[in-house]
Amino acid sequence: MEVGKSSGVRPLVAADVDAAFALSTAAGWNQTSQDWERVLEIAPEGCFGIDDGGLAATTTLMCHGAALAWVGMVLTRADCQRRGYARALVAAALELADRRGIPCVKLDATDQGRPLYASLGFEDEQPIERWRREATPSTGAMPPVLLDEALDREAFGADRTTFLRTLALGVARPGRIAYYLGPFVSRDPQKAESTIRAIVEGDQGPWFWDLLPEHPHAARIAAGLGFQPVRRLVRMVRGRQNQRNDNLIYAIGGFEAG
Repeated sequence: MEVGKSSGVRPLVAADVDAAFALSTAAGWNQTSQDWERVLEIAPEGCFGIDDGGLAATTTLMCHGAALAWVGMVLTRADCQRRGYARALVAAALELADRRGIPCVKLDATDQGRPLYASLGFEDEQPIERWRREATPSTGAMPPVLLDEALDREAFGADRTTFLRTLALGVARPGRIAYYLGPFVSRDPQKAESTIRAIVEGDQGPWFWDLLPEHPHAARIAAGLGFQPVRRLVRMVRGRQNQRNDNLIYAIGGFEAG
């Protein structure tokens, strides 16, 4: 499918940020307009939309090197659902990944979106959970934590240096609803726990933390810091599985980036 030919799919541009942010806000998502700007900056050719009385639907594809691409921001305005827009947009994203020869594409699926992704060749990989910590008194001194790019490549199984370098605050960033923790990788559970504690206690929150529940320590640390699970998704994969080390991943980078 050539973008814009018969499906109505077109590239998103900077002028679409406000409308895209309105879509994610209406869906109850935590993304800010800065998150949309970040995706457009990193992957301008991978951001797609469909118009129907204004911007009606979106999908993004963020390529992490040549090994892995991530589908995200799959949104359809409530009055435009069941018109095939999400299918057309995700198909456009997958065709871009195929043209670039990227062997593995992943996404984090809600129960609502999972049947669509399965019909497009995605298979379940593992569960993923969002945990929340309510606002609490803070120390008022969130420490800057530099991201270990080499360790992230080992953990994630792809080079997402471009994405990591857009995160001005490292492993924490503001969201529309709650502060967001991630990405964060570590070899040392004790160091991971002390670092995460210092981060979340440095801002009153509330906080969101997206983690892999099968990780041997992440959920335990989250519970000990007062987080509780509030949402469950399924990570899905299309194509050849990438080499990664999930035991190093304490917090993902976001549903739009992996």
